[in-house]
Amino acid sequence: MKKQRVAVFCGSREGKSPLYRALAEETGKTLALQGRKLLFGGCDYGLMQAVSHAAYENGGEVLSFRIRGLTDAYAPEIITADETLENVQQRKRRLIEAADACIALPGGLGTLDEMGDVYSMAQLGEMRRPLGILNVNGYFDGLLQFIDTIHREGFLSDEDKKLIIVRQDILSLLAALDEA
Repeated sequence: MKKQRVAVFCGSREGKSPLYRALAEETGKTLALQGRKLLFGGCDYGLMQAVSHAAYENGGEVLSFRIRGLTDAYAPEIITADETLENVQQRKRRLIEAADACIALPGGLGTLDEMGDVYSMAQLGEMRRPLGILNVNGYFDGLLQFIDTIHREGFLSDEDKKLIIVRQDILSLLAALDEA
């Protein structure tokens, strides 16, 4: 089943490799061209800016979940719908609740935290969302090895591990998420 509402977790910085920005732009463009809605954290910096502007520029719907007080890092002209929340915990929960699937692009500890919430909510039975990881340039290799360790050592069930879908390009990742 096609995942219509896709939350994208990524950095508010661009990182050192130009591949990361290119990946974010391709993700936003592809979501738009496939008629999917982009849900993101509302920031107008870094990879978050790249993915949201690319979705908008290609006719996509862009849904912002931003934190009150961060309006200086916000581009209202590209936003289809906007929800303002009080803190980062509320924003993460609303992003995941509103999404059919989640995608992680390169980012920092905030991105890692959002990914962890997807799994925590699944393990607690609150909600199950597949999480796609775009592993360009080997960015997530260390994390994926750690996830394998967590699984091997019995802290992640087989069922919950199946929620992790890793690909190197957005087209194959979206196709896999649709099958999940």
